[in-house]
Amino acid sequence: MKKSLLSLAVLASAHIAAQIGISTSNPLGTLHIDGAKDNTASPGPAQLSNDVIITNTGFIGAGVLNPIVKLDMRSAGFQNAIGLGSTTMTASAAGAGAVRYEPTQSRIQVSDGNVWEAALVLPTKAVVVARMTSAFSVNYNTDVNITGWDEVRDLSNSFEPATGIFTAPRAGVYTFLMTYNFVSGSVANSSEVTSQFYSPSTSAILARSYKTFARGNEEAQVGGSAVITVNLAAGQTVRPQLNQNITGSGARALRVNADWTHPDAGFNNLTIIEH
Repeated sequence: MKKSLLSLAVLASAHIAAQIGISTSNPLGTLHIDGAKDNTASPGPAQLSNDVIITNTGFIGAGVLNPIVKLDMRSAGFQNAIGLGSTTMTASAAGAGAVRYEPTQSRIQVSDGNVWEAALVLPTKAVVVARMTSAFSVNYNTDVNITGWDEVRDLSNSFEPATGIFTAPRAGVYTFLMTYNFVSGSVANSSEVTSQFYSPSTSAILARSYKTFARGNEEAQVGGSAVITVNLAAGQTVRPQLNQNITGSGARALRVNADWTHPDAGFNNLTIIEH
C-alpha cells in the first residue's frame, strides 16, 4: 500500500513538471495548443500564428511563443483583432481598467472604477506643405497638372510630390491653398489665369478661380492664389492645376528657385490641411 502511494506521488510530481501539448508532440510552453496541427520540430512564425501557449509565468500567447504581457496576440498572422462585447455591469463593479463595447454609440469604453469613459483614439491629421523649387512651365490655354513639388511636410504620407496628387486618408473636410507666380513677361489683353483643384478619382473640378487682365501687352509679373474647403471621401484624390492665356500663344514659366535667399524663391506653394 505504501509503495502504491509513493508511486502515485512520483507520478503526480512528474505530471506537474511536464509540459502539455495538444495536437503537438513538442510543446513549447506549460500548455501548448497547435490549432492547425501544422507545427514542425522548430515551428516558425507562420506555424505559431495559429497556436495558443501558456508560459510557466502564466502569460498567454495567442500566436506568440514568448508573450511579454499577460495576453499577447501580436502574431505573424493578420487576424489579430480583439472582439469586445457589451456589459450591463457598472464601472465600479467591473473595476478600473475594464473595457467594453458600447453598441448605442459604437465606441469602446474604459472603466476608471467609477464611470465608463469613452476611449478616444485620434488619427494623425493630414497636413501637407509643399513648394516649387524646380523649373516648371504652364502651357498656353491648357489645364496643366502642377507636378514636381518639393515636399516640406506630410504628416499622414498622403501627398505624392512627383505627381502633385493628394489622397484623402479618411472622409472629412480638407482645405487646399495654392499660391502661384509667373516670371515677368508681356501679358495679353483680356487674358486670364485659372487656378483650380481637380479630382482624378471623380473626374471633376472641385473649384476654380480666375484672375483677369484688361490691359494688354504690358510687362508684368502675374501671380495669385486659390483656396477651397471641401468634403472628401476616403481615398478621393485631388491635384492642383493652372491654365493661362496671358502669353497669347506660348508657355510661361513659374517664378521658382531652390535657393531660399534668391528673390525668385518661395512664391509657388501648396498647403493642405485636414480639419
